[in-house]
Amino acid sequence: MFKAVLFDMVGVLVFKKSGFAPTSADEANAEKIENLFNHLDNKKLAEDIKEKLKLSEEEIERAVSLIPVRYEKITELWDLLPELKKKYKLAVINNGNSIALKYWKEKFDFSIFDLFTNSAEVGIKKPNPNIFLLTCRKLGVDPNECLFMDDSLENIESARKLGMKTLWWDKEKDRASFLQQFKKLT
Repeated sequence: MFKAVLFDMVGVLVFKKSGFAPTSADEANAEKIENLFNHLDNKKLAEDIKEKLKLSEEEIERAVSLIPVRYEKITELWDLLPELKKKYKLAVINNGNSIALKYWKEKFDFSIFDLFTNSAEVGIKKPNPNIFLLTCRKLGVDPNECLFMDDSLENIESARKLGMKTLWWDKEKDRASFLQQFKKLT
């Protein structure tokens, strides 16, 4: 039986609103910055963004604050969290940067989670197995006592090799079938 349920953030707990179109320069900059986040090292992220997009620090901060605005909760999953919390430890493992993290936490209340492991803060990104091991250690559980959900097969495979039960969010399938699978496992 599981003792902990671990969630990826973007793609599992939250998703980008469909049809979102930037309506201001700040929102357009937010989109450009978010695209760069996936390709740049966190340590020199702000300097790289400034250089590549020719934006001031104030413009970067305003734009970064808007990134979470384009996302919404997967309500059906969040609605299950209070019941899960009664039975399991809950954690988020996020490949995120330190610049936008505070805005994600302002928009989405992650207080129900026992732990929020952010790659920029710990210096390890999924699929590196050490981020899973670190999360397990902080939760006081073994990997084989965890269920991990992600929308990346590479991350799923890494967690599975550690002995975790995994659930892949196949975006080609409908959300209802994923939630049904999840409910069966928990």
